Amino acid sequence: MAYNTTPFHGKVCRVQKNSVKAEYTKGWNISVSLDMADASYAGQYWKNALPGMASWNGSFEAHFVAGNTEQKAFFDNLIAAAPGTKLTDVKFLLDADTNTLSGSIYITGISINGSMGDVVSATVNFQGDGALTLADA
Repeated sequence: MAYNTTPFHGKVCRVQKNSVKAEYTKGWNISVSLDMADASYAGQYWKNALPGMASWNGSFEAHFVAGNTEQKAFFDNLIAAAPGTKLTDVKFLLDADTNTLSGSIYITGISINGSMGDVVSATVNFQGDGALTLADA
């Protein structure tokens, strides 16, 4: 299949774990970076660099609904379970279920924000483990 040729619409960008969408998610972000080593030597006017390993991390936001099974699995990973357990089969949907970014993650932080007169929200921070995959299913 071919990738889409128009921009994705953000309203369907959801987080999915074990093929089940986490309800009430509000969005996600992923950053991918490449380590670079300095390969410069004396007498140069411009720096040289050597590429190293790639990594990825990110976060997602949700309206806090601890009764949602998949959403609770992310919270329990850091709060109730033994911290540092890898979550596999995590997908970040780009459009419904066809195009995704996916990989294994470690939950590195959770913040839950409640204020008078507003919906309680949560932000889950994660670190990717291994390769991030872009799939056109």
